[in-house]
Amino acid sequence: MSEIYAAVDALLAKARDGGDLPEPAERERLRKAAGLTQVEVAEALQTRRETFAKWESGAAQPRAPRRGAYAFLLAGLADIHGTRGPDGWLALARKARPLDADATAVDGV
Repeated sequence: MSEIYAAVDALLAKARDGGDLPEPAERERLRKAAGLTQVEVAEALQTRRETFAKWESGAAQPRAPRRGAYAFLLAGLADIHGTRGPDGWLALARKARPLDADATAVDGV
């Protein structure tokens, strides 16, 4: 049973690689709403301002581990400044996964 969840986790990770960032205009809006400059964010993400500008405009996409850090920053800014987010289904879907899925597989249930 745990292999099923591992396969689902892999699919979710693949989906996050392409869907964990808002649209470029929203990325810029959130940064500006927080009063942050491109230089500040680029320094925090340990990249060049020019590279960050491409991420923010959608001309390029960040790769791990910076992508996750950038997504986390944007999520935090969205919590502070609001954004158009996903519907409640995502929270419900996360709650639906049993926390003891590996234990269940070991017990043979």
